[in-house]
Amino acid sequence: MKRLLITGGSGYLGWRLTQIATASGEWETFPTYFSNPIDHPNGLRLDLRDQAATAKVIRDLRPDVVIHQAVSPRNDDHIAAIVPAAQHIMDAAIENHARLIHVSTDMVWDGEHAPYGDDDPPAPLTPYAAAKAYVESLLMSAMPDEVLIVRPSLIYGFDPIDKQTGWIVDGIRRNETVRLYTDEIRCPIWVDTVAHALLELAASKYTGCLNLGGPPLNRWDFGLKMLACLGITPGPNVIRSTIAESRMKRPADLTLEVSKAKRLLKTRLLTVEEAFAR
Repeated sequence: MKRLLITGGSGYLGWRLTQIATASGEWETFPTYFSNPIDHPNGLRLDLRDQAATAKVIRDLRPDVVIHQAVSPRNDDHIAAIVPAAQHIMDAAIENHARLIHVSTDMVWDGEHAPYGDDDPPAPLTPYAAAKAYVESLLMSAMPDEVLIVRPSLIYGFDPIDKQTGWIVDGIRRNETVRLYTDEIRCPIWVDTVAHALLELAASKYTGCLNLGGPPLNRWDFGLKMLACLGITPGPNVIRSTIAESRMKRPADLTLEVSKAKRLLKTRLLTVEEAFAR
C-alpha cells in the first residue's frame, strides 16, 4: 500500500477522510492532530508550526502523498498558523518527493464576479481568505508540477452534522434568533464527497487548481434543506436575512464552475438530497 499523510486528522473533514482512507485498504494512513487526540493506530501529534518536527515526521514516514487540510479559521492564532504550516509541509514534501494536495477554500474570492473558474485569481476579503490565497500562490510558485490545490465550497454532513448546521440546530433548540442570508450563495458539498474526491485525486497525477462543489444554493435555502433532511421544523426564530442587513464583510456569490471536476472524477458531486439518501 502507498503511504498517505493527512494533516488535521482531528478536524471535521480530516477525520472523515482518515476513516474512508483507512477503510479502503488502499492506503497506509497516518493522520496528524495537534490539540485533539484521535483514535487511530497511526495517529501522530504534530505542531505544524514547528518546522523541524514537521520535517522529521515526513522524512521518517516518507509518504507517497500528503493531503494538507489543516489549519482551521477558528481564531486569530489558527489563522496566523496557516502560512507557516503550509510552508513547512511544502518544504518537507519537496525534500522527500511527496505528492502534495493542499485543501484551500472558495473563500479566496470576493464574491463579486461569479461564477469562479478553477484558474481565476484569488481576491480575498478576510484575513483567513488572504492567508489561504497567499499559500496557493506560494505552492504554485515553488512546486507547480507537483502540487494540486483543491477548493471545496461549504462542507456539510449529517452524522455527525457539520459545525454550521449544528449552529442552526442549537439556535432552534435554544429558541435563539437564527439569521440565514438569502444573498449569500455557496456550492455546498457533502463531506464524504470531498473525502472520496481527495482520495481519487491522491491516486492521480493531476496538478493545478480544482474547484469542488455541489449545485449553488443561498444560505437560507441550504439551511432549510439541511433541517428537512434532519427532520427538524424551523420555528419563527429562523429568519430570512441578508449580508447587507448584517453589516458583515463577507463574499456574496461564490458560485463555482466545476465542469473540470466532473470530467476528471468518478466521484459524483451530489445535491443535498442525494447525499442524504446515500
